[in-house]
Amino acid sequence: MPQATHLRRLAGVLLVGVVLLVGVVLLAGCGGDEPSSDPNSASYDPAETTLKDAGLEVCAEVQRQEVQTLASGPGVTNARSFDVAKDCNGKKTSPDQISVFQFDSKEAVDAGTAKVKAAFPDAATLTKGPLIIVATGPNKDANLAAVEKALPEGL
Repeated sequence: MPQATHLRRLAGVLLVGVVLLVGVVLLAGCGGDEPSSDPNSASYDPAETTLKDAGLEVCAEVQRQEVQTLASGPGVTNARSFDVAKDCNGKKTSPDQISVFQFDSKEAVDAGTAKVKAAFPDAATLTKGPLIIVATGPNKDANLAAVEKALPEGL
């Protein structure tokens, strides 16, 4: 009988160990809210990855009226805007913003450029492939230059 009790305890300990191991694996697979810089990851976010590679921290993704209005224009497939800083220090706002508009064709980019420049007359802008990138705020020129350097080759 003592051997049967010992085996039951051992089986119980093994079962608890297996349950804990499965729990850890499942939690690790969740990925949390952090965007991944791995293009094969389900949480990969190319915009946030590029901003991070540019040395900028995303304080928050924001809904700007100008961005939302332009996002509904012809040929626009995606539009996002971020409050950014070298270090957000836990803040969710920043005087510096980066907005990105993605278009479905060269013609749409060409047509969208004038609209974007009219909506952001004091901004620094960059057109790269299907993207128009807009930087506003006191560090707009430095931020846009850093983003341009961080963009993937061949874009």
